[in-house]
Amino acid sequence: MLLKKLILFIIFGVSIAQATFAQSTVTGRVLDAVTKESLIGVSITLTNAKKSTVTATDGSFRIRLDGKDELEITSVGYLTEKMEVTGGKQIGEILLKPSTSNMKEIIVSSNIFIDRKTPYAVSTLRAAAIEERISNKEFPELLKTTPSTYVTKSGGGFGDSRISVRGFSQNNTAVMINGVPVNDMENGAVFWSNWAGLSDIASNIQVQRGLGASKLSIAAVGGNINIVTKATEIEKGGQVAVTYGNDQYIKTTLGYNTGKSKKGFALSLLASQTKGNGYVDGTKFSAWNYFATFGWEINNRHTLTITATGAPQWHNQRSAAIPYQTFFGNPTDPTVISRGIKYNDSWGNYHNEEFSWSKNFYHKPVANLNYYWNVSDKTKFSAVIYASLGRGGGTGPIGSINGKSGFSLPKNNEGTIRFDDIEKWNIGFAAPELGPVYSNKPWAIDGPYKGQYVATNSNGLIRRASVNSHNWYGAVFNITHELTSSITLNGGLDLRKYKGLHYRRVDNGLGMDAYYETRDLNNPGKYVPTDNFTTPIDYNNDGLVRQSGGYFSAEYDKNKFSVFVAGSLSNTNYQRVDYFLYDFKTDSRWKSAKRNYRGYVAKGGINYRITDKHNVFVNMGYFERAPFFNTVWPNNNNTDFGRNLTTEKTMSTEVGYGFRSKAISININAYNTEWKDKNIIRSFPDPATGLTFRANIAGLVALHQGIEFEASSRAINKLDLQAMVSVGNWRYKNDVTTDIYNDANEKIGTVNLYTAGLKVGDAAQTTANLSAGYEFLKGFKIRGSYYYADQLYANFTPETRTNIANVGLQAWKLPSYGLMDGMLSYTFKVDGQRITFRANVDNVLDTKYIAESTDDIKYTATDATDFIIGDNGSGKRNRVNPGFGRTWTIGLRINFK
Repeated sequence: MLLKKLILFIIFGVSIAQATFAQSTVTGRVLDAVTKESLIGVSITLTNAKKSTVTATDGSFRIRLDGKDELEITSVGYLTEKMEVTGGKQIGEILLKPSTSNMKEIIVSSNIFIDRKTPYAVSTLRAAAIEERISNKEFPELLKTTPSTYVTKSGGGFGDSRISVRGFSQNNTAVMINGVPVNDMENGAVFWSNWAGLSDIASNIQVQRGLGASKLSIAAVGGNINIVTKATEIEKGGQVAVTYGNDQYIKTTLGYNTGKSKKGFALSLLASQTKGNGYVDGTKFSAWNYFATFGWEINNRHTLTITATGAPQWHNQRSAAIPYQTFFGNPTDPTVISRGIKYNDSWGNYHNEEFSWSKNFYHKPVANLNYYWNVSDKTKFSAVIYASLGRGGGTGPIGSINGKSGFSLPKNNEGTIRFDDIEKWNIGFAAPELGPVYSNKPWAIDGPYKGQYVATNSNGLIRRASVNSHNWYGAVFNITHELTSSITLNGGLDLRKYKGLHYRRVDNGLGMDAYYETRDLNNPGKYVPTDNFTTPIDYNNDGLVRQSGGYFSAEYDKNKFSVFVAGSLSNTNYQRVDYFLYDFKTDSRWKSAKRNYRGYVAKGGINYRITDKHNVFVNMGYFERAPFFNTVWPNNNNTDFGRNLTTEKTMSTEVGYGFRSKAISININAYNTEWKDKNIIRSFPDPATGLTFRANIAGLVALHQGIEFEASSRAINKLDLQAMVSVGNWRYKNDVTTDIYNDANEKIGTVNLYTAGLKVGDAAQTTANLSAGYEFLKGFKIRGSYYYADQLYANFTPETRTNIANVGLQAWKLPSYGLMDGMLSYTFKVDGQRITFRANVDNVLDTKYIAESTDDIKYTATDATDFIIGDNGSGKRNRVNPGFGRTWTIGLRINFK
């Protein structure tokens, strides 16, 4: 009896305590007003009581309060919300609005993923995380902690990074900024040096792996990277930031927002400069970034924005991968000197200043005109008209000295190029070890430059620039209609016009007065002064691309189900124009015939919300797309178009599971992507003529399968944890047999590729990342992360696997590696201004590793599988790019109002 009374007393006491606690707490849940995603780590503050907390993994919060107070909800990239609250109040859902005036319209037109609704695999990075992680990283490196992505710095020059998604290169991954495509229309390439300022202006980034929800008429095999910029800020204010780091890295940023006026006008401006010596020797760089956007909310039905951005830059590069023993030495061969991972064989000193054969320079200004019209409560129209006029290219040597190219000439003891000696040789003076100077060369013996120093493509060395400029115009028109409360229809047009300008020009004469050009059929034997930076040499051609398409989608969202179906049709038209190889007057072939390739996309998916915590989804799709421009005319002329050429075909299926709770958020998905008729090019000799030409090999099939896991947790108030694991199995599915024809359409042989079962190279098939951040004192935060990469194979070319004796021989497997990064920051406010000090250290342990190999030279089985840096010369001839060692930055940012 006594025990029974004691139990009842305890239950009564607990109930009273719970009721008392409930009466003195405020609870709620914070969501993104546009995407409906839970916002983690949002600051929740009681203004008068000076108490604070942060939102949990599902966006929920609980804070103790006696009486009344003002609740302030703040997060980087969102408008601050304030409200009066009393203890015991359940606020419910709080929709935090992005701080930009037209963010909703931009996100809708870009088809950004909606949590627990869009049935695709996605990872999102918001403004706060971008600001915390960027340091002196390049933009793609922000994404390496997302599943099935692999990022390297390539040669290590500024902006030379690249990213792969699910084993597909960035050429096969669609990159969009505010819904506008940026991949090169001839080859799909993305040059991140052209977008060096994206980290300053990005509001959020989404990586949609697989088919994704893009509203473009052309699909990408790997997925979509959607970047949404900051647009016009609603609130008045600005920012000043300075970051300093290793190797004289310094970045300064200044931005200002007028805020939205009573008449609906808003203007945001931002400019930054970044410069430094580069981590790799001889990779000095200088870059600017500018961003301006004007917004006009005409009324509640019409909004107009104009945006312009660009990042003019130049940077010296490491021209090509170098044999790994050059970086790490060879203990079994003492004659091999280890020059360290910073070594670069492209540069030297010229007139006491850094000078490189390999220099990239480019400016790609982009202007967008965006118009949004709320036709009615149920119908919305958007139009994006854009233009991009890219100008620039990359440099390299042209010519030779006594039969040696600019890279094979003897170097200094430090392994650098002897540019001063090259100049001496060019103008007729003796230069040690470069060889004899001939009496009649390199001087011109006739013509307007008689008696002056003239280079040719076989005698004398100068630096040329290969120009790859373009004029690109496009428009995306989209209309959305809510047919019913649960059915939404969407359709539009995607139109693009592109002209690529390709030629070489003189960049630096290295003492020469002129360059003697012989390849221009319309101007044979012309002399080009070395101070003439406009006259083409060596080659001169244009690539014309016209692309038009339409797309349609329907979405059903009711109760527990969300269904998405979409389709598109497109036509890609190619034409090549050559100004050197054909006589304008007599040969009409200077303009090639036009080539048309039709493509289409069909995809759909279902998301089922089992409960408020659990959801599952499945999607599948099929598409065909045009081959890249360079495969249509593989021999770089207007007559030899690619035979065996066909549209590339992709079939993809994906299933996924999501879990959301206050303590943890989990996403798991599995995918199967089959890429058929991947077009590849290789060279073949013609037995009848002895000439070598390039032809297309069709029929190769690549199979990409994998499982992806992503989780985040804030079970402890001040501690946030994030984890990612992805395991892929990417391999070629078949052998290929193709008949080869010459220019006269005569069969000259058959090629067999033995590729069945071979692993796809150039991206780690297994990656993992664990990150933990802890706010140990108010405003003080520390974060550490560990990244791991394995199952990384050399980037072998399948078109070379023609030896039946090597059937099943895998590509060279590189060693796995792990990297640790760290961050420490302190944020506080002074008179309402947010001030942040931050220090980042990447690769804290200074781990030496190989990020990629561009060769697959085979040795013994032991060498191929037990590779260790420096042991017994394993893989010593493979050309590799090592990863960076320890790097660091310290920075100060002031956000003012």
